[in-house]
Amino acid sequence: MRCIATVGVASGQAGQHGSCWRGPMVLRSSPGLKRFCHSQGLRLVWHALLEADERAAKPDAVADLCRQAARFSSALVKQAHPFLFLGGDHASAMGVWRGVMSALPDQRRLGLIWIDAHMDAHTFETTPSGNVHGMPVAGLLGQGDALLQRIYGGTQYLSPENLVLLGVRSFEPAEQQLLDRCGVRVIGMAQLHEPGAFRVQLLESVDRLLQQADYLGISIDLDAIDPLDAPAVGVPEPGGIAGSELVDALAAIAGNPRLLGMEIAEFCPRHESGEKTVRLIGELIAALYGETSTRYRSLGSTGEGTNSTSSPIPRLRASR
Repeated sequence: MRCIATVGVASGQAGQHGSCWRGPMVLRSSPGLKRFCHSQGLRLVWHALLEADERAAKPDAVADLCRQAARFSSALVKQAHPFLFLGGDHASAMGVWRGVMSALPDQRRLGLIWIDAHMDAHTFETTPSGNVHGMPVAGLLGQGDALLQRIYGGTQYLSPENLVLLGVRSFEPAEQQLLDRCGVRVIGMAQLHEPGAFRVQLLESVDRLLQQADYLGISIDLDAIDPLDAPAVGVPEPGGIAGSELVDALAAIAGNPRLLGMEIAEFCPRHESGEKTVRLIGELIAALYGETSTRYRSLGSTGEGTNSTSSPIPRLRASR
């Protein structure tokens, strides 16, 4: 039985959609998710369920959750535990991946795959809604205004060349302008409609990132998936990635020795239908971490998927 360090982030303050903050609580108590993970040789070991201070102003509450998430992700990376963060709204990604970057040895670099229907690249100066869950990409890139930077709370940022967005299909011009200016690679749904295209693009993106980054993370907003397969999201967008395609693609990168962890955000129980989304979340986790996952091989590799042109990467050793 493989144990996966799991942290819930009960965040809903960064958006306006219903019960998203309850998502991690529902998943932690779900017998169906537990049974499915066990059937795949997995046990989710819950280290914490992080909650916001309801008395605080929204920006302060989101900033506090990001700080809490950063402490846990940093500790898990230092202890060499493969991790899983299960979020409410996606703003907590600023904490998760900031903490990861702070824990990497010898100034090693993080490559991040961001799977989302939205660009999440607004700042408080460009947002039409004021919702912080539409800003984490800008925050991670260090492109935010003063308020967003205060919420982000860190001094380490993702390099634009070490970030790839997949599945995008709903965004505002200001977000595209920011990402174009930074040079971030964005692969929209228009490039992913052919059968198997998502798997190919994910493998290509991982190979490309690991030519320049040292470690890899995966951040999934469930609204990247077609609402027919994942109805329990706060901001559904039609025409998304088929759930089975995403599961297959994650299985193709399973076993990559440079993969540190995965985050799944924006599960909104209010819109669930017969545990359809919960089951899919279990399938995503099992695809990456389960006993039946295929071992990662890069598109051009006959070996185990590490890039032969990269410098040796130190193993992250557990703390004593």
